[in-house]
This record gives sequence, structure tokens and C-alpha cells, in this order.
Amino acid sequence: MSRIWVLTELYFPEQTSTGYLLTQIAEGLAQEFETKVITGPATNFLHQAISVNYEVKDGVEIFRCRRTNFSKDLIVGRLLNIITQSMTILWASLRRCKQGDAILVVTNPPLLPFFALLIKWLKGCQTILLIHDVYPEVIIASGLSNPDSIIVKLGSWLNRILYNKVDAIVTLGRDMTHLAEAKLSGSCCKIHCIPNWAENETVEPTVRDDNPLLKELGVTERFVILYAGNMGRTHGVEYLLEAAKELQTTNIHFIVLGFGAKKKWLEENIQLYGLKNISLLPPRPRSEQVVFLNACDIALISFVKGMAGVSVPSRMYNQMAAGKPIIGVTDNWSELAQVIHEEEIGWVIEPGNIQGLAQTIQFAANHSMLCQEMGRKAALVAKTKYSFQSSNRLYRKLFSELFDGGNY
Repeated sequence: MSRIWVLTELYFPEQTSTGYLLTQIAEGLAQEFETKVITGPATNFLHQAISVNYEVKDGVEIFRCRRTNFSKDLIVGRLLNIITQSMTILWASLRRCKQGDAILVVTNPPLLPFFALLIKWLKGCQTILLIHDVYPEVIIASGLSNPDSIIVKLGSWLNRILYNKVDAIVTLGRDMTHLAEAKLSGSCCKIHCIPNWAENETVEPTVRDDNPLLKELGVTERFVILYAGNMGRTHGVEYLLEAAKELQTTNIHFIVLGFGAKKKWLEENIQLYGLKNISLLPPRPRSEQVVFLNACDIALISFVKGMAGVSVPSRMYNQMAAGKPIIGVTDNWSELAQVIHEEEIGWVIEPGNIQGLAQTIQFAANHSMLCQEMGRKAALVAKTKYSFQSSNRLYRKLFSELFDGGNY
């Protein structure tokens, strides 16, 4: 019997997006197929967690591999962690995968998909690439390299090979599909767009004035903007800061909740400018999402310029499930922008347009009834278009066709 092997650096009990999403995908596939996971050490919010090296959870066998644990603040240390993690997953996969099996591999860390391709060639497996970030475009957008660098040119060449040699590709949005198609030299029918989903079973709209977090922060009477999620190099938290500076004298308050490379910078600048209208909070567990996602009048999702197609924010679906309109600071052709426009659930601002962002937030604050109507639309869209059941059906259909000899 053919089996599915999920190769991922992050898996349960990790609660950040990659770990959570891959856990749900694997458990969904296990409803129909024999599904196993080869992953790294157990983590939660990227910090070490206690777990055994082998366990079975919800029908999925989990094999954990070791890696080095150098400081992520040092580029050399981070690279060594990526290399050793990918190598140990490769070794474990070569020992366990057999001809006829299928491998689902996520693009993070970026070395892992190439090892999955090697396993395909050596063991006769089929390989499905799940794109969370498009390389090397994400490196350019994050400012870590320029388009003319040797690293980017080499990465572009290698990723074209990867995209053309895998058996199927899963993208998360229409913008990402567009970038993936540009890397293929032949037919694009191997690309399957399967969006992420809203956790409708646990996240729903609640009564705003009863929200414990708003009461805790003492901002129940203010118009609240929530930024919840990663603050990495590709996220435009600097735009949020500038908008907060513009709106200091208004009744508008910002809640920023999460972690990432820009969090320390944001904290330092909040102190530098003495901003009292931003509450910066640590990440909270998924079990508290219904509380913190409802602790606002409108949600803000912000990217730097050039991120359209490179990454699709999974956070937008739960913001919608909580019944909140969205201000998306994003390129106008991104999946985020398209959903906001099509469903009429918020506003889209070009990255870097600080004045436009501040004016839009002020407009929303002056039109609370409009925000509430948009929020009701968002919650309905989350339930009807972005359920886990819908995404799960698409993943199971993809693997059924693959095992039945589907030609992509």
C-alpha cells in the first residue's frame, strides 16, 4: 500500500502557522491514507518543547529528528541549524521511504525540497511541493539580497529545476500560482491552488465590549486596530508605527501581538517616540484566538512591497472568522487584496503609503457601522468559502489522483 510522507521542519506541538497547518493537513490525509511525518525536534512558538522522538497522534506516525541548536540571531548559526535539520530529515527519509510512496514537502527550510527531490530519484517516490514562501523572491523582498546577486541567480535557477521536476505543486493563492507558473517550462496543470482555512470550529465573532483583553488593556472605549501574527522581515510593521505616530491625538489604539525579527525594533521605537497608543504583547496560544482576534474593531495585515505571490497570510482567514474587516497593506494583485476587494470586507493600501493608511484607519473609526457590516460579511465568507473541510477534500483528491496515476 502506498504511503504519504510529510517532510517538515515544524509539526505538532508547534502552534505557529507552518507547524499548525502541516499538522492539520497530515491528520486530514490520515482519514484516507496511511500518513507519516518526518520532522524536527518538538517546539512550541519555536522554543523547545517536551516530546518523544516517536509517537502516533490522530492516526499519524511522527518521527522526530535531531539538529544543531545554534542561536537564530547569528546568520551562521541559523544556516547550520537549517543544514543539519534538512540532513537528518533526508537520512530518516532515505531509510523509511519506499518506491510508490508520495512525499509532501513544504518550502521551509528552503533546502528541504531539494532533498525531497533527491529521495524521489533514489527511491522512486512521487513528490508534491507545498509552497509557503517562493524562493528566491522572498529573499529579495526581505532585503537580504538584491535581484542581481549570485545567490539570487543561483536560487532562481535551482528553483526552476525543482518546480519542473516535482510531480505536483500546491499553491496557497492565485498570486502564488502566477509566480509558480512563471517557473515552469511546460504545462501548468501540475499546479493545484489549495488555500489555507479559517478555524471556524473555534473562532467566531463575540461581543466586543465583553472582551477580556480589551478590558485588561483598558481600551474598551477606543477604536482598536489589531495586528496579530509574525513580525518578520517581510512584514510592514514600520507602516503601523508611522500610522500610530500620525494618529496619536485620536481615539484610536493599536494592539500588536506576536513575535519576529522586527519585534525588538518596534519595541525600541515605541519607547523612542513615547507612543501610548500601541500595546505590544507576546504571542498567545491558539486556544485563546477567539479572545484576542475579537479584541479589535478592525484587523491589520501588513507586508513590505514585492510580497504579492511570495507568501499568502494564513492569518487573514481567522481574522475573517472572528468577524473583523481587514486593512491589507499589500500589493494590489496579491491574494489578500483580491479577497478583500471581491468580498468587500475592508480596504487595501499600497505598502509605504503612510498617509493613505492613517486616513483609512481614521475613516474606519468614523464609520463603525460600515466596519460591523464588513465584519459580518467576513465571518460568512470564512464559513462558506474557507473551511478546513474544503481544503482537506482538495488535498485528499490530489493524492487520490496521484496514486491512481494522474498525469500532471
